[in-house]
Amino acid sequence: MNRIVKVMCLTAVMALVGTSVNAQFRQSIFLNGSLATGQFASKVNTNRVNIAGVTLTDATVPLYREEIGKAATPGFGLGYRASYRFDVGMGEVAPFAQADVFWNFINSSWSDKYIQAKGKAPNYFNIPVMLGVSYLYDELWNDITPYAEFGVGADLFIIGSEKVVNPIDGKTYTYSYKPTVALSWMIGAGAYFGRHVSAGLYYYGLGKHVVSYNKKTYDSFDPVTKGIVDAGTIPTRTVGEFALRIGFHF
Repeated sequence: MNRIVKVMCLTAVMALVGTSVNAQFRQSIFLNGSLATGQFASKVNTNRVNIAGVTLTDATVPLYREEIGKAATPGFGLGYRASYRFDVGMGEVAPFAQADVFWNFINSSWSDKYIQAKGKAPNYFNIPVMLGVSYLYDELWNDITPYAEFGVGADLFIIGSEKVVNPIDGKTYTYSYKPTVALSWMIGAGAYFGRHVSAGLYYYGLGKHVVSYNKKTYDSFDPVTKGIVDAGTIPTRTVGEFALRIGFHF
């Protein structure tokens, strides 16, 4: 992966040095529709052990850290990009920097269980920030310009807290999480329709995130529960998204 990043940076520098006279600065805003893949969309294991060491044999909430970050629905979001275009003779090369936000819910069968538990289901946010490069072929038919692009960067995975009311004592219990930042990448292709509108299909590999309880949640556990948590294996989530992106360029 480091070698790929170096090649991309070198390509960008060569383009800047060799064709700076023809550079065109562009800004873009994207509307993103996404489909979760891999572990991010996988089924929750209903035969699992909760933080008190009790085996759960049915579909109960909360998910705890062992199963959180799964069961994501299709989502949506926004993106922003700044780029420079350089004419390279047979098309254009455009190094870019961009940031996206993807928002996915937990699927309805599980969100209904949180409602039944008088609680709140978690939402999932991914914020990838990337550097990349696009290649745009010369206009083919009536101002249609196909393109392909690749980018690498880092993804910030945010898991909303989950809440449930314990039917035995009537107390509300909240579990919050602190996933690590992970290396991410994306690849995509599409077409510009004129100068100001584009549409493309992408895959975002948003990395492998280690999921821990945040400090406030961890400190709320009693010593026995802390011991069980500490003895367990900290889970990871590999996050991926297919995305349809509609871009507006100016």
